[in-house]
Amino acid sequence: MINGIISYSLRSVSYYLTVKQKRQAVVQFILLLISSVLDVFGLASLVPVLLVAAEPGGVHSSRFFYPIYQALGFSSERSFLVALIVVLLIFFLLKNIFSTWVNFLQARFTAAVGLDIVRRQLRKYLHLPFWNFTDLGSSSLINSTLQVPNSYVNAIIRPLFVFFSELTVIAVITIAILVYKPVLIAVLAFVLVPTTLLTYRALRARSQAIGNQLNVLRPAALGIVSDLFSGFVELKLAGRQQRFADRLLRNQSDVQDLDAEVYLHSMLPVRIIEMVAIIGVLTIFLYSLYGSTGNGGLIALVGMFAAAAYRLMPSVNRLLTSMMHLKQHQYTIENLELFRAPEYDEMPPAQQLPLSFRHELTLDNISFRFPSQAPEEAPALQNISLRIRKGDKIGFIGTSGSGKTTLMNILLRFYREQQGQVLVDGEPLTPQHIQAWYELVGYVKQDTFLMEASIKDNITLGAPSEEINSERLHYAIAQASLTDFVATLPDGLDTFIGERGSKLSGGQRQRIGIARAMYKKAQVLILDEATSALDNETEREVNEAINALAQTDITILIIAHRITTLRECDQIYELKQGRVIAEHQYQELVQGIV
Repeated sequence: MINGIISYSLRSVSYYLTVKQKRQAVVQFILLLISSVLDVFGLASLVPVLLVAAEPGGVHSSRFFYPIYQALGFSSERSFLVALIVVLLIFFLLKNIFSTWVNFLQARFTAAVGLDIVRRQLRKYLHLPFWNFTDLGSSSLINSTLQVPNSYVNAIIRPLFVFFSELTVIAVITIAILVYKPVLIAVLAFVLVPTTLLTYRALRARSQAIGNQLNVLRPAALGIVSDLFSGFVELKLAGRQQRFADRLLRNQSDVQDLDAEVYLHSMLPVRIIEMVAIIGVLTIFLYSLYGSTGNGGLIALVGMFAAAAYRLMPSVNRLLTSMMHLKQHQYTIENLELFRAPEYDEMPPAQQLPLSFRHELTLDNISFRFPSQAPEEAPALQNISLRIRKGDKIGFIGTSGSGKTTLMNILLRFYREQQGQVLVDGEPLTPQHIQAWYELVGYVKQDTFLMEASIKDNITLGAPSEEINSERLHYAIAQASLTDFVATLPDGLDTFIGERGSKLSGGQRQRIGIARAMYKKAQVLILDEATSALDNETEREVNEAINALAQTDITILIIAHRITTLRECDQIYELKQGRVIAEHQYQELVQGIV
């Protein structure tokens, strides 16, 4: 039970620690033990000093302090006690400085581990197979990349330090009591051990359930907020904003209720332990009344029990609270373990640069099946073979689900074919060539990715000013037919375009996507439904940019529903159920021959 969640958490943390960090963790733990022992010693040292100070002539009658008094040559108890108090103050000052330094090192260490976990999560999700990536959704990805590692550090790693620190405090106090008054151990064990175990058993299942519920509710809240604000115009016009707001408020109501329950659970152990400690005091009274212990023994036993319980209660409470945190946030361990199989953790192979594309791009008998497809289902792509010469303008048409976008994802290497191969100038396009291939490829989709930044930043994808090639930037703008538009802007290329390009028209957004491809000197440009969401006039503006590119030696692959977008294409391939079923010329399609 307790051992289970502790060992599970330790194995999880160990997985993320490097060899150097494991050594640092051992040092941190030793320092934490020293700090805990000093805490216990500091509190224990107050008792004899107070007893000696409270009794006249107490120094002379003390077997411990009187030899020190004589050795240091003190002539009066008062001066000795003043010196003793000064020593205590210095000790507590140094102890607290040391403890604060240890806490600082621990905070720095756990923060560094947290950053490493975020780095690992980023690497894992950025290298995730494309279909897994799209299945997860942005809210789940954000939660797993940022929020889960943060919760993991605060509710798994740091509570582990607290757990072992308080366990040490309890062990030190127990050993001290065992040496001084063994019978008190039996009383404390009888009072505190069952209480701790029963409290943990009562709360652990609910704590884990709360954590699992929060892990569902918090990513959902991110998704609702994203939809509410990104769909501001559409939802307002449709009168649906309040409905989404109500969904968010219901979500947050559940989150707040669960957080309140978590807070209550954190307060319960100390109340329960306090109540049981009082019962322990009463038990000692009853034992004294019916036993052989006299009043003096009773007072001494009650005093020692109260002192021990006073110091043990906070430690036991923190021990329980740390275990509740571990149990409640067990979902963070499970979340971090997702996609940890070897196939998800393969390092990309060494890249071969550059990749030459001078003659032709070949798709040789390409077949592809999604992992989620049943064996009896037809593959998404079946035996696709195409030869595309450099500089060709190729169109792809077909009904939704015919395989057009899947074919483009094969070319973009987001998917890997199970049969056949893609060749560039006769050389297979292997994983070793991915980076070189990406340097040659530009991609413009229906909803072009735009940052909340300037036109220049969106074209260069945030490249530092000193790295921007101005000549190439203006060439890209000209090729995308954006020169006249940029000239009308007071801030020119530094014009801020708003969230997702909200200050631009649809055609301007798409042309920025084209300019981005031109800036990177793309030799292959893939346009995936780039004009399907545009009105006729805006489509004409984008088509002008595409037609201007048709006069270059750039290889252009166009997926389109609107035939007019394919005007400059040399060949137009029709796909159906993952196969190429026909090859057309633009004029044939316009005249309705097909």
